[in-house]
Amino acid sequence: MVATAVSSLTDLANRVERHLNNPASFKAISTRVLLRTGVNMREPKPAQNQDTGLVAKVAAVLAEMGYKF
Repeated sequence: MVATAVSSLTDLANRVERHLNNPASFKAISTRVLLRTGVNMREPKPAQNQDTGLVAKVAAVLAEMGYKF
């Protein structure tokens, strides 16, 4: 499987949610991401959603937590 680039916070959130396949787990992880980055993965602000720097920051935090996308 070839990984494709993550284009937005919404895309990243969708990948995490599909990987977990558990709404409660996704909610817990997104809360941890929010506390560590200030970014709400479930409802990202429009200006943040396409910000490549923030997408990379959230992806890095997820990777530190063991989720690589």
